[in-house]
Parts: sequence; C-alpha cells; structure tokens
Amino acid sequence: MTGLRTALALCAALILAGCYPPTTSRPVGTTAGLRNDPALTGTWRTLPLADDRGGTYFHFLPEGDDRFVVAVVPAHGEAGDLVVATVSSARYGRFGFLNARLLETAGKRESEQPPGTVPILYRFDAKGVLSLAMMDEDATKAAIRAHKIAGSAGKAGTDDATITADSRTLDKFLSSPAGQALFAKPFGVMKKVD
Repeated sequence: MTGLRTALALCAALILAGCYPPTTSRPVGTTAGLRNDPALTGTWRTLPLADDRGGTYFHFLPEGDDRFVVAVVPAHGEAGDLVVATVSSARYGRFGFLNARLLETAGKRESEQPPGTVPILYRFDAKGVLSLAMMDEDATKAAIRAHKIAGSAGKAGTDDATITADSRTLDKFLSSPAGQALFAKPFGVMKKVD
C-alpha cells in the first residue's frame, strides 16, 4: 500500500480543498532558465518499504524543451489511481525545482486549482537516488509573516499560502539554505528504472 500512498500523496497534496500546498505566483527557476533536466527524463520507481506492494512509478516525459508531463502510476491499483501533471524544471547542481500543475487525477481533468504552480524541491544523492519534497504549509506561512519572502499567508490554520515575490527574489530565496528549509520531508524517494 505504500506505493499507492506515494502516488496518492502527490494527488491529495495538490487537490485537497483548504489544504492545498503552498504555491508561487511565478515559476521557481526562471532566472536560472526553465528547461527540461535530462537527468529526470525516463521512469523512476519508489524505493521499497516494509509494506510496499510494488512501488509507484513516476514517468517523466519531455514535452518540448521546457516542460515535462509526469504520469504517476502505482504498480498495483486501478485506472483511477493515475495522476498526470505538467512540470517545468530548473536545476541548481545536485538539486532543482519542479513547478507542478495537475492535469488529471482519478480519470478526470483538474480544474479546481489555485493560480500559480506548486514548487517541488528535487535532489539527487551521490548514488543517483531522487527525492521529491513539497513546501511545508506552516513553515511557509511563518516565513511570509516574518517578511522573509513576500506572499499571502492567510489566517492561522486556514487559507493557502502563496509566495508572490518577483522572480529574482523568489529564485534567490528558495535556492538558499533558508528557502530549502521550508520543504518538508520527501513524499517520494526513487531510483531510475533501467
């Protein structure tokens, strides 16, 4: 069930009303240049855990030079478990950012999303293992309220956080240690399928 939970974690995190992950009004990485990271292209499988029934596959399919379509497919499940998103990427050495927008979940197109994109931090370790993490809602709201980055934090325990900083400020902050600290524990840790 862990593989299915991994796929559904991305879906649920991106679509739950009132609990949408933090977004940015501009894509992260525009000053570095948004282009497909060739290291992501292909199929990735989540690393097995004790209760895993086969893992989850993340298929990064290039669409032009500056965007991927990502299909998230559990090894065991139903057609309705498929999640499809469009992402752009910007790489900063061993880490980078994906800017995600859902296209389809549970067999239907996703139209109820806030504007902007969901930033996802991705990292490669020395062995080529890829991890994906989304921003922590409370930490992001705290950074906005402390004026570390411009945005809208809403009320405590309600509303979604949106970072509205200009592109240069956004990229500089999120690529810094303080910005990367806003990202929660990875929701996906995976190896490339040969």
